[in-house]
Amino acid sequence: MRAMENQASIRGAVKILEPKPFYGARDAKALENFIFDFEQYFKATNTVTKEAKVTLATMHLFEDAKLWWRSRYIDI
Repeated sequence: MRAMENQASIRGAVKILEPKPFYGARDAKALENFIFDFEQYFKATNTVTKEAKVTLATMHLFEDAKLWWRSRYIDI
């Protein structure tokens, strides 16, 4: 029980940084890093629903990536 209390107090003291935006670069490394960063962010923020994950990730798309997402989102 004490370990859980310690984890809760530590979690509240640590600032979780948001992942960097993705601009749609055709670079496998940049895309893999974007995906990895969001997987870690979802774990750290305890984001579990698919809808919340999609919303959070797509809010970090910019320029070409945002245009691509908007064209796909309209079709859904």
